[in-house]
Amino acid sequence: MKVPFSWLTEYIEGEIELKRTSDALTMAGLEVGAIEEFDSDTVLDLEITPNRADCLSIIGIAREIKAIFGLKLKKPSFKIKKELKDNKFTISIANPELCYRYAGRIVRDVKISPSPQWLKKRLEASGIRSINNVVDITNYVLLEYGHPLHAFDLDRLEGYQIRVGTPEAFRKSIEEIVTLDGVKRKINHDDLLIWDGVKPVAVAGIMGGANTEVTDKTTNILIESAYFKPERIRKTSKRLGISTEASYRFERGTDIETLKEALDRAAFLIQELTGGTVYEAIDVYPVKIPEKKILFSMEKICKFIGVTLKDKEVLRILELLEINVTKKDEKFYIASIPTHRQDLAIEEDIAEEVARIYGYDTIPAQMPSAFKYVTENHELTKKRKFLNLIRDYLISLGYSEAVNFSFMSPDDLNVFGISENDIRRHYISLVNPLRQEESIMRTMLLPSLLKNTEKNTARGIENLRLFEIGKVFIAQEGASLPQEIVHLGIITKKEEIKSSFKDDPYDFYALKGLIEGVFRHFKINNIRYIRSNEVFLHPGQSADILIKGEKIGFIGVISPEVLSKLDFKTKPFICMAEIDLNRLFSFAEAEIKYKPFSTYPAVKRDTALILPIDFESQRIFDIIKSFDNELIENVFIFDVYQGKGIPEGKKSIAFRITYRASDRTLTAEEVENIHNNLIGKIIAETGAALRI
Repeated sequence: MKVPFSWLTEYIEGEIELKRTSDALTMAGLEVGAIEEFDSDTVLDLEITPNRADCLSIIGIAREIKAIFGLKLKKPSFKIKKELKDNKFTISIANPELCYRYAGRIVRDVKISPSPQWLKKRLEASGIRSINNVVDITNYVLLEYGHPLHAFDLDRLEGYQIRVGTPEAFRKSIEEIVTLDGVKRKINHDDLLIWDGVKPVAVAGIMGGANTEVTDKTTNILIESAYFKPERIRKTSKRLGISTEASYRFERGTDIETLKEALDRAAFLIQELTGGTVYEAIDVYPVKIPEKKILFSMEKICKFIGVTLKDKEVLRILELLEINVTKKDEKFYIASIPTHRQDLAIEEDIAEEVARIYGYDTIPAQMPSAFKYVTENHELTKKRKFLNLIRDYLISLGYSEAVNFSFMSPDDLNVFGISENDIRRHYISLVNPLRQEESIMRTMLLPSLLKNTEKNTARGIENLRLFEIGKVFIAQEGASLPQEIVHLGIITKKEEIKSSFKDDPYDFYALKGLIEGVFRHFKINNIRYIRSNEVFLHPGQSADILIKGEKIGFIGVISPEVLSKLDFKTKPFICMAEIDLNRLFSFAEAEIKYKPFSTYPAVKRDTALILPIDFESQRIFDIIKSFDNELIENVFIFDVYQGKGIPEGKKSIAFRITYRASDRTLTAEEVENIHNNLIGKIIAETGAALRI
């Protein structure tokens, strides 16, 4: 924002020096980006942060200088000469939830002409071109008070009225409006518009319509001063691609109580410069913004700042900021926030205001005190180490880490076929998403990893191995915040080409082996794999991962149906997995126990059973485990076969059992007896046939 220094000094009682003022504003958070010379005046170019809408005006900046230097503010003094009444003109608001207040004044017999030189100079120094005296005055007051105004040609308003509302509220079908810049703007049913008795005459808070523009032929005008809901102005402004001086202020929030004063100031200046006759204001004020109060304690204020201040000093600073303070009890105070400071909401904001005016440069530098050092937070340290070990393990095996935004689209869940009653449908929607593709907080990692795979494939990467460790967010009923769960997502992709290696690092079993390597490293036992019901995975090449009967994730090949919905030119082989690391961490052994290994020889027995084709191999492990014999050291399946010699609808599962004792050499008879009993138990419980 460009601020002519000579204009600024008119609102301060006392002398202020340019360099000192510039430095003080910068230290107080209103950075002076440049100091320029303009027609014998000096102009400060300030960077105003989005939360400080109150400083988008000359008076707002003067208010800050007054607080910093302990001076007094000198606001404009004016008085309108003789106001007439007009009981016929009406103003109505159809959407009070979008327009909290709307005021207007009629001024008749104005003479449109070029503005006087002093007015032109101030506007041009502030970066606004001069148009005519009436329009220039509305822009002058906008810069002075920070509240946008608009002037309509009264004689072009049909029905002798102003209405505020959306097309939907008036049950009108409006497709477009021509704005002051001569451009046709498309209108949505929920856009807030200003109407006369027949048609829309302005896009509320953004730009007036060309059909009621003030021209050289205008003699009677209506000055508008209103307060519109900031969110709605920003939404419409963004959609239309328009950013004006008015919309810039409205979408950040103007002062609803200064609205009438700005209107009166404009009417006074128009009367002085054009000789018009001013009529009494019509003020419609359906929605009051409740006074904001903040409870704070001096102890916390000083703790936040890092300096011990006396109560008297804190209260003096808040008084300079026009914040009224009352004492609640011996410990707490209540701050009543003025309407121009809607950015203040919590106790920390009060602390920041005190620090700004006290002076950041006067606060001594010191190391912050922590309630608990990170190294002492053993649970946090242990979990961080746990995640880093998994990360390092995957990188060492040739995987690349992906880091994606924590957003996704509801369409991603549709592509994956996630059912409506699935917990992954309990998502948090963003209030103001940048785009539809990132409109909800993610409940899965795999959609983002699949998109990474698509992009890399489009760039010619044939084989790919990616992983991501990140949070997913699950909405909780009755809670304001979602559940945040750390997940591990893994994806491998290869084109349908024959591998030159015997062991393919991209297949289902390779990924399963990688995950089991994680389990072994953290000494996690009681792992089971059962047929997965995840609809986005291939039914014959997928499994849910269970630890102690609790599902912690899944692994599988992407289903052909989902693959067909993605943007792949070929048909790649994609295998993926997603694991809940919070649950996995809870199963990791807190203490590693050691035992001596046996020095006696092992005895191995291989067995092949013929079973139904849909039989799950995990059942064999479960039965062997239930046999509970301490001599069984290890079991693994080394072959699954279908084809010649095996009946139709059957398959052969071959497995090896290792027997070993810790205190003796086992005899062949002893092993044979145990093995036969075990195989008999398996056959009895599964109905299998022994393959000879």
